This record gives sequence, C-alpha cells and structure tokens, in this order.
Amino acid sequence: MPVADARSLPDATRIEGDIVIIGGGIAGLSIAHELAGTNARVVLLESGGPEPDREIQSLYDGGCVISGPGNRDWNFTEYLGTSRVRALGGSGHVWGGKCGPLDAIDFAERSWRPLSGWPFGRAELKPWYDRACDRLRLPRFPADDGLPEGQALEPVTDHQGPLRSSPRAYSPVSGRADPAAFAAFRDAPGRAENIHIHTHANVTGIRLKPDGAVDHLEVRCLTGTRHVACGRLYILATGGIENARLMLASNADRPEGVGNATGWVGRCFQGHCTISTADADPRGDAEVAFTTDRDLSLYDNQPRDRAHAVFVLSPEAQQGLGVGNCTLTLSLRPKAAAAAGSTRAAVEQTASAIEGPVPRRLDYFFMSEEAPNPDSRITLSERTDALGQPQAHLEWRYTQTDWDSLTGSAAGFARALGAQGLGRLCWPVEPETLIAAFGPSRHHMGTTRMSVDPAKGVVDADCRVHDTPNLYIAGSSVFPTSGLVNPTLTLTALAIRLADHLKNQLGIAR
Repeated sequence: MPVADARSLPDATRIEGDIVIIGGGIAGLSIAHELAGTNARVVLLESGGPEPDREIQSLYDGGCVISGPGNRDWNFTEYLGTSRVRALGGSGHVWGGKCGPLDAIDFAERSWRPLSGWPFGRAELKPWYDRACDRLRLPRFPADDGLPEGQALEPVTDHQGPLRSSPRAYSPVSGRADPAAFAAFRDAPGRAENIHIHTHANVTGIRLKPDGAVDHLEVRCLTGTRHVACGRLYILATGGIENARLMLASNADRPEGVGNATGWVGRCFQGHCTISTADADPRGDAEVAFTTDRDLSLYDNQPRDRAHAVFVLSPEAQQGLGVGNCTLTLSLRPKAAAAAGSTRAAVEQTASAIEGPVPRRLDYFFMSEEAPNPDSRITLSERTDALGQPQAHLEWRYTQTDWDSLTGSAAGFARALGAQGLGRLCWPVEPETLIAAFGPSRHHMGTTRMSVDPAKGVVDADCRVHDTPNLYIAGSSVFPTSGLVNPTLTLTALAIRLADHLKNQLGIAR
C-alpha cells in the first residue's frame, strides 16, 4: 500500500491492524519485510518522514552525563539528539554498514561478569543470523567464531591461542555508503498490499486494559491532530533509548510505566565506546609495533568489498584475566618516525632486539565491553518536547569493574602479541583520562533486557514483555550484554526470529 502521511488523516482516525509496529528503523522494517505478502494486516507507525527533518529530529533532544571512577563527568548534552535518526529507515540513514555476529562467549553466562548470559546461544540464533545476512546482503558467518564465506585472506593468529581474529563485513544497506541499496530496503515493505505505513505518526502513549494487555496506542502529529492505533499484537521498535522512554512515559494506567513492574525498564544501558589511540594519546606513543613479516591485509577495515577482522582475546584468556570481551582494530596507514627518546622509540627498539625484523608501527583503536550496570540508565526529564512528552535523560555510568576490564584487556593483548611473536603493544592511556579519550558510538543497548526470570529483565526469550502479554520489543534494547560488534546484524536476526514467532502466534500464512 502507498505510504500515508498521518498528518493528512482526519482528526481522531482509528488506525487498525493485526500487528502494529511502532518505529520504522532497521528492526521495524526487518519485521515488515518478513510479514509482507502474508494474510496479516500490518500497520507501521513512524515518527518521521522518508528523509531526516530538523524539527522532527529535535524530538530526540535530552540530557546525557557520562561518568566513571576517577574521571571528570562529561555532560554530553548533544548525544541523544545526534546519535540516532528519527525518519523512516532510522539510523540506517547514517549507519556505515559494518556488521558481524556476536561472539559465542557474548551469549554465555560468565561467572566473572555479573548479569551476563542470554536465554539462548549463538548456535541457536544461527538460522536467523543467516537470514539476516541475506537480508542485509552480507556473506554468511559460520556457527563458530571463524571467518565468513568466501574469505581468502589468512589470519595471523592461532585459532587455539589467546589471540584470535573476529570477522566483520560491510553491508551495502547503508544510507551513508550506498543510498540506492538503502532506499530499496527502506521502501520495499511499503509496496506490499498488507503493509500500511504511516509517517509523521508519533506514538505518545501505550494504554493498557485492566488485565495488563495493550488496549490501544495514542498517536499525535506535530500539527496537533491525534489518532488511535489498535491491533492484536504490538511491537515496540523505536531504539535503545526511545523504547525505554515511551514505556516509562506511558504511566496513565500504571504509575511505574508499561512493562516496569520489577523496575528494569531503562536500566543497564550499554553503548560501545572506542578509544582511538591517535586521539587519546597526544604524545603519539600508543601503537602496535608488529615484528612479523606476515600479511596483515585481513585486518585492513577500509575495503567494503570483502570481509576483514579485528583482534580479540580468546574466551579462556578473558576468563583468566577476569575481563569482558575486547577488540583491537588496526589502522594500516603508515606512521611517522618515532621521536628519539620517546616511549614509542623505546618500544620499537625493544621489539627489534627481541624479534629481530624492523617493526611495522601501526595505530589502533581499542574497545572493551562494559558490564551491565543497573545504575547506568534512561530516566524521564522534567523537560518536555514539542509533543509535551518528557525528554529522556541518560546517566551513562562506568564502574571500577569496567576500568579494570579495560586496562586488563590491554595488558592481555600486549602479552598475547608477544607470546605469539607478532610484536609489542604500547598502551600509555592513564585511567583518569579514559572518559576524555572515549568516542561514544550510536549503539544503544540493554535498556529492556532479555531474561527468563521476570524479576531480572523486561522481555522473555521471545522478546515479549513479561507483564504485557501482547507487547513485544525489537531492537538492541533487549540485549542482556553488548558484546563488541555493531549490533545491527544481531538485532536484524532477532527481528526475523520475532516475525517467525508472531506468524505462529497468529497463524499467519502467505
């Protein structure tokens, strides 16, 4: 059906469907793709239009403070407004397309990582990972942590050693890299007879029946018109910040908000922060001095037409160090000569003396998984947006556990590189400068976490809200732990898996 602009509907229009999807980003559209051509009437409500708009984007404005032990707080007020896109296609408009599956250890319950563990493992998710790769036009990844199909370049790591190679690949479904491929993905569901997309439709409230099920959605347009949306099943797919914000703000029927009987909505926010050594270390001392003459082309993350890899520590190494997952991504650009007497020069001299060959000196950026922290959370601000809705406020709090994991992981990489005879790592970033060195990503995870036990999360293994029987959540907000790969492939796999579940629930057929 043609995409409809909700602003053109008569006031108080009743929008009805079997399934109502709130949000037209990658997750919501992936579900719509799977339901297209079936006998289910699907309604998709998107706040924005086909392209980003400044007035609509301002509905994302809110507060953000990043804090951690021994570091100065960072009042990152622009983060909520700039780290996502409020338009049909969501942040796919600016997403670069990098993808990879979570590592097997990311799904595991790790005794040294509180609140870790998914209700299922990577092997169980493999069929949906494969379909997500097909949808995003990627090579399929193997069931283990190996390289994807068609990869000819050889890793320099030993698959049995502490240093491993974790694969990444670029999807062309990226508004930044391939606008035509992205537009094709974004627009295809709207051409299906059973998919009804309404743009400029802002869901401002989830209203409940006395038994706790969703009764209807309150919808508003910036022009002032109001509508109601009704369905049998509802899917909330507005992102890791907005999912929590809408659930907390929908407090007309339950004061704590929707799905928040145990108080987990908004908690355990996790985002990926990179530490780029070129930026974090103004002295220029941070680098990897490679003394191997082996080909490092696999670790070049610039070509988009083939897979590449980053360095990770093995599960056994992570457990031995008591750290979370971590990655080291190389920059293969040549570096200027080290200044005489610098730390970097000393590292190179040591590497040459021990390993022999003249070292290849490379910059890198480093990432370390943050532990789920209930105090790192989304709450509601007293400030309101143009629709009268409370803005979101993010308290992004790191703990000493995160600092220990980060510095322990850096030491683990240094030892693993040396043990394998690859080279030496220089890591001069001081603990009190970590937040200043962070480059926060657009990845928002964990705020409606998945758990088998309703007392420990918001949704079950099928992404259904524990105490709201006809409400489901799609997107990376359901991740119990974040791993260290861009979340798009995993959230797409989960969205396809959820679509299959809904087909069974409603007896949907093509």
